[in-house]
Amino acid sequence: MSQLSFTPFHWLDCNVFVEAKNGPFSFAVAPGFWTWLVRAAKEDRVRSPVAVYNELLEGKDQLANWARSQRSSGLFVTPDREVQKRYGEIAAFVQSRYQPPFSAAFLDGADPWVIAHALDDGGTVVTHETLVSSNSMRVKIPNVCAHFGVGCIRAYEAFEKLGLKLSS
Repeated sequence: MSQLSFTPFHWLDCNVFVEAKNGPFSFAVAPGFWTWLVRAAKEDRVRSPVAVYNELLEGKDQLANWARSQRSSGLFVTPDREVQKRYGEIAAFVQSRYQPPFSAAFLDGADPWVIAHALDDGGTVVTHETLVSSNSMRVKIPNVCAHFGVGCIRAYEAFEKLGLKLSS
């Protein structure tokens, strides 16, 4: 780490990248956002699991190309043994709380890995998802984070907190 004392990461969900590309931070409109994101990763402030990287590559678009170019930048992280253990804890909870089709869909994607990494390092999950009612059948990141005591904030709140400034 480049910092003298460890600061937990902000762990980015796949939808942070996709919504940025499809919305206000498209590559054509806000290239500075993507530059900032790479810089924030190099400064050890943001990370994303390799599972998110793999989901981004499925898009076969400009975002997939950008992600591919960042594979060795430190932004995308492979889970270690402790993160894998945390994933197991998350999987056990999700399978016990939600019906099989919904738990399987959630566990098949990158979302539980985002939470597992944040749970392991005391970090914060960054997503566009919102907390849903406790009787919802759909598994949502903020609900799982709440169960495990993991911080979870909305993407634009994180961008402000992390000091994103785009100039014209």
